[in-house]
Amino acid sequence: MTISKDPLGQDALIAEASRWLAALDAGSARPDEFEAWRRADPARAVAYARVAASWESTAAAQPGATQAPVAAAPVPTTAGRRQWLKAAAVGLPVMLLGSGFIAQRAYAWDNATTRVGEKRRVPLPDGSVAYLNTDSSLSWRFTTEKRMLRLDRGEMALDLRHGGAALLHAKDAVLPLAPGLFDARVDAGQAELTLVDGAAMQLPGIAKGMMLQPNMAIIVDEDRAPRLMARSTEQVQSLMAWRAGEIVFLDQSVADATADFNRHLTRKIKVTNPDLAREKIGGRFDLDRPDQFLKAVSLSLDARVVTTPDGYELTR
Repeated sequence: MTISKDPLGQDALIAEASRWLAALDAGSARPDEFEAWRRADPARAVAYARVAASWESTAAAQPGATQAPVAAAPVPTTAGRRQWLKAAAVGLPVMLLGSGFIAQRAYAWDNATTRVGEKRRVPLPDGSVAYLNTDSSLSWRFTTEKRMLRLDRGEMALDLRHGGAALLHAKDAVLPLAPGLFDARVDAGQAELTLVDGAAMQLPGIAKGMMLQPNMAIIVDEDRAPRLMARSTEQVQSLMAWRAGEIVFLDQSVADATADFNRHLTRKIKVTNPDLAREKIGGRFDLDRPDQFLKAVSLSLDARVVTTPDGYELTR
């Protein structure tokens, strides 16, 4: 008969929780995916809380560390973090101090989100400000040496001040940042970063030899090499119009314009006529007035607007 040294699987849970903690600290894991893992089994939550509590104890025991309130707990040094995580991730024994620890603290990432149709101003620790567009999620972790931001979904405008090195994680790309005003957007397969105002900046590790100039965007696709795209002043102004509660179309197809407007709407617009979808539309509209857009399409492109239980239909 074989006697298991770990009949309840606690060693495996501790190792798995340690890997999650390492990934969260490195910024390579999504908080929502972690929460799904943690909530699926109470034993996972307990294991993670124990690992996180042990992290805190290890950090506090380092030379020069001082006792501090929970809200101002000292951050472990990079070397200390890496040694501890290396041991914990492979399942070596670690000190377990109990489970009375809030898991969110161990992320070392703060987060802000918006719902569909909502915008939000987010002050950042260094005095910079992020402005979140509709249905967006931004996480950040700032230290004295490095400022890291992660745009998990949606769009933001970022007014970045002088400070330590700054990086933006967007999809699989890690984009360097310098002081200035940016617009960043991610969707299903693409990340875009537009320099709206500020000094030209190099893009080391992303596009060798490329310089991001004002009114220019770096675009990173899942299956294509990073590329630069120049934008006119008018295009950049239309890109940032949402900050003023407006949406601007510059000779866009009705299909593309509708998809862009739908990002802000709980009651969606559908274009059911293929010919109408390919027609071009331009104009400036209030984000909370889709009726303005529907009327413009109806009058200028000979379309019919049908109200449906979940939104609107554009047809002919």
